Amino acid sequence: MYILIKAKIASKFELEEYYTLDEALKLYALYQMDLDIQRGKDEELRERRKDS
Repeated sequence: MYILIKAKIASKFELEEYYTLDEALKLYALYQMDLDIQRGKDEELRERRKDS
């Protein structure tokens, strides 16, 4: 859950007081999916520049 705090998605207090473990894990999964999408877009842009 440190990742969520470091990414400023949730504070330690919020994770302890407001989120269940299941909710925190879902939040983490969404964050990871967002990072994967961004990496894919970046890779696609690099490939387009390379082909130009």
